[in-house]
Amino acid sequence: MLSRSILGNQALLRTFNRNALGRGIRLMTTTEPLDDYEQKIYNILQQEFQPKNLQVRDVSGGCGSMFAISVESEKFKDIPMVKQHRLVNEALKDEISKWHGIQLRTKSS
Repeated sequence: MLSRSILGNQALLRTFNRNALGRGIRLMTTTEPLDDYEQKIYNILQQEFQPKNLQVRDVSGGCGSMFAISVESEKFKDIPMVKQHRLVNEALKDEISKWHGIQLRTKSS
């Protein structure tokens, strides 16, 4: 019963987030500060894409082998998503070679 309630609340929160974002409302969330390696990746992407929004998170449990990255940049305007991802992969190629995987989201601003 408890897990069903928690799942229901998560679905409700996702719906709320989508509706809020669709209305131009930005939701503020608290996040932990970036560790040194996350900051390094963040800096590379910041320099390359001057993004409007940028998120970098180690999702490997702290060992630095898997990252979730979200980049929203004007440089992606009129570029297909596959090519956007290739641009990010190229910018991070030296780092990606050390990783197990990457969760990447890109968006034109």
